[in-house]
Amino acid sequence: MIEISLLLSVVLNIFLLWYSRNTLINLLYLSDGLAALYEDVLSFSVHLKKVYELERFYGDPTLTHLLEHANALREELENYEDIFLLSEPPEDEEGELDDSEET
Repeated sequence: MIEISLLLSVVLNIFLLWYSRNTLINLLYLSDGLAALYEDVLSFSVHLKKVYELERFYGDPTLTHLLEHANALREELENYEDIFLLSEPPEDEEGELDDSEET
């Protein structure tokens, strides 16, 4: 009886290790994809701002609304930035100290 319980425990532990590994791989893949999406939206927003600032297009209401929409989308994606950074080490922003420097 104890042999059967031990065997079931070993099989269950192996399954849980396999499942955890696959889940982490999928989560990191998703995190990388979301980070790439965020970078694309940020790049688009910067490019659109540069076009808007050109003398030829400055003040165009269509570009103004498009720029506002791109910025709103960027801000919404920033709410999920912690998810994007699962696979990347945190970067210090200018003027901010990390925990080791605050003590």
